Amino acid sequence: MEDPQKLKDLEIKVSSYPDRATFISVHSQATLDRANEFLKDIIGMDKEVDAFFDPTISGLNKLHKEEIKKKSIFKEPLKKAKEIVSEPIRKYLVEQDRIRKEAEEKSRQEKEKKFEEARELERAGEKEEAEQIRKDETALATPLPPVVKADGTHLRKHWTWQLEDINKVPKEYFILDELKINSIVRTMKDKTNIPGIRAFQEPTIATRL
Repeated sequence: MEDPQKLKDLEIKVSSYPDRATFISVHSQATLDRANEFLKDIIGMDKEVDAFFDPTISGLNKLHKEEIKKKSIFKEPLKKAKEIVSEPIRKYLVEQDRIRKEAEEKSRQEKEKKFEEARELERAGEKEEAEQIRKDETALATPLPPVVKADGTHLRKHWTWQLEDINKVPKEYFILDELKINSIVRTMKDKTNIPGIRAFQEPTIATRL
């Protein structure tokens, strides 16, 4: 358990570092030495923060992993049962959706056919008969099947994809394998030979206590 007073003291200490850092400038050996000592002090304080929090974090991480494992054990049978029962529901809803769409298309075609008949009658001067066909909606098409419903469950459709020919995919849909490139550059250094990639050194500083 974290000591509240120690936590407060640590917070006060670390919060002072950014302001102190703004007063650091390096323009001589002496100022370089002072800046370097301050940098080491920062690193030391960073380790102090780790030492304060890591034991608690480690315990929480261990407890978290244990609880996640327990949870997964309890959820696995439910996941399996859900997969088993969801598939026949999905298949039935897909089939009913297909049947309804076919019926809707058939109805559309029948309506179009009836309206075409009405247009033909109209062109032949039989305006009353043509108007009667347009008004008689119940005679225009066969009834649609009822919409299949399951309370709280519906057929959700989403777009997905599969690769058919990688050679036809435009290059803007590819991403660089940065992990592989980093590994090669760190290994080969100035001998890196990857077309389109320039390897170079980027200076940074490393400080140890």
